[in-house]
Amino acid sequence: MLLTSVLWCRQVWGYSAIRTGLAIAPGPLVVPVLAIASGPVVRRLGAGRTAAAGCLLFAGGLVWWALALDTAPHYAAAFLPGMLITGVGVGFALPTLVGAAATALPPARFATGSAVTTMARQTGAVLGVAMMVGLIGEPRTAEAALTAFRHGWLTAAVVGALAAAAALALPRPAPATAAPAKGPA
Repeated sequence: MLLTSVLWCRQVWGYSAIRTGLAIAPGPLVVPVLAIASGPVVRRLGAGRTAAAGCLLFAGGLVWWALALDTAPHYAAAFLPGMLITGVGVGFALPTLVGAAATALPPARFATGSAVTTMARQTGAVLGVAMMVGLIGEPRTAEAALTAFRHGWLTAAVVGALAAAAALALPRPAPATAAPAKGPA
């Protein structure tokens, strides 16, 4: 998402590096706020449902871009809403999935399990970037770029929807039971 938004702003809309950085900033700025705020949502809905909602929001932001963006710059009406929607999606999905993976680990395996989780996340990011670069290619005209980016965003949205379905398969933890009250012995 960040790669395509940077490439879009720079290559299609001709934004400067500074303007591009400011244009994409709102999405990532939403993530830490939602990461903190998602705790009560996870406790209420469970990690699977929360992560699935985040993945669907992320996919929805990409679909927004595929439908709303055009070669003429319309930042506030077309780009910004998609950036905020994807940011909200990442804010719900990523910390929830990382937290679910960490809490599923036995204490003796926490370090190794966290490393494997991080490695898997980074491998997925590399594969996603490679896939996106392959889909976008090097379009020669603005119209060709629009078509290529739309294909990339829609493909990534499908992957996001598949991730939502996978997240729903996460086991929902059993409700915590209260410890029996200790009376006088």
